[in-house]
This record gives sequence, structure tokens and C-alpha cells, in this order.
Amino acid sequence: MIQLPKALLWDHNAHYHSWLLRQLPPRSARVLDVGCGTGAFARGLAERAEHVDAVDVSPEMIERARRGSARNVSWLCGDVLDLPLDASGYDAVTAISSLHHMPLRPALTRLADLLRPGGTLAVVGHYRKQTPTDFALDAVTLPANAAVGAYKAARGRAGKPHDEGMPVKDPANTLLEIRTAAADILPGATVSRRLFWRYTLLWRKTGS
Repeated sequence: MIQLPKALLWDHNAHYHSWLLRQLPPRSARVLDVGCGTGAFARGLAERAEHVDAVDVSPEMIERARRGSARNVSWLCGDVLDLPLDASGYDAVTAISSLHHMPLRPALTRLADLLRPGGTLAVVGHYRKQTPTDFALDAVTLPANAAVGAYKAARGRAGKPHDEGMPVKDPANTLLEIRTAAADILPGATVSRRLFWRYTLLWRKTGS
């Protein structure tokens, strides 16, 4: 990915916060945010849920997250694949730019298991570019990325304040691999290619 000048950098993950919130019910009893980073999205979830468990594998991120105010959020440091979590399950599970830090199929299985029947899994993730379509999309994404950065900079809203110290990892799985895994593990899941080097995954767990 071509790097913009520092003055034009902006938060791609925050761009998708509103999409994630639209997929969730207006009120939930308990929600899990996987890979919470400094906690910006988890605090937004806390306004719509009785309680939020926010998990990140980075002690530094959790320490920074705890500095923010959110009385109904538990900040948990550890790997969601083996961290003891609420045995009763969650009404919703969200993950923003964190799924590619874990082995894909075990992670999808674990997140599905953590959902209560009727619950929603909503993911914003990264994929490894491989196909001609993947690379062709840069013809749209690169100028759009610069335009949004310039727009935000002109209004004093550019910058990536939550990125400092955040663990970074290149995605290992292609979009096809992600779609295939989702079809196997999450029947009926929708995986959509998005701008700004992201995809979204949405799944509603059936059953009672």
C-alpha cells in the first residue's frame, strides 16, 4: 500500500465503526469486542450494551484502553482463542482488524462458539491481495484514500491517534480463503470486499 504523507493519514478502522454498529441491535445484554486496541469502538459499544468484554493480546493496548472512561467495560488482556470468557455467551461479537492476527479457521470457530443463538458476528478485516481484481481495486482505492485524507486534514480531523504501539501483521489469507472458511464454519455468512483494503463479514447465529 502506498503511504500517504503523514499530514493526510486517517483512521481506516474508524471509518467502518458506523457500519458495525448498524449490524447490531440497539440494545444488547453482553457484547464482546475482539482486538479492542485502545478501546475507542468498545466504548461506543458500551453505550448500547449492558456490558462489554473488550479483549486484546497486547498489554500496552489494554493499559491505554483502561485510561478511558467506561464503567460497563471489562478490559481483558489475552488471546481470545484460549482466554476464559463468559460461559453464557454474547449477543454480539465484533472484531476490527484483528482476525488476521489469528489462525483463520480456529478463530472463526471460537467466535461462533462464543455467540448466543440469535447473536451477530460482525467483522472488519484485512485480506492478502492475490487476484487481478484485488490489485485493480487499487485504481479506485488509492485516489479515494488520498481524497479522504485531504478532506479530513482540511477540517482538522486527520491523523491516526490510536495507532502508536499497536501490533501490526500482514494478512496471510486471501479473500477467497476467507470466504471458503466462512462458508464452512458460518453457514449463511456474508463476506464483502470493501474499499480501503478491508472486507466485512456478517453472520447471524441461528438456533434457540
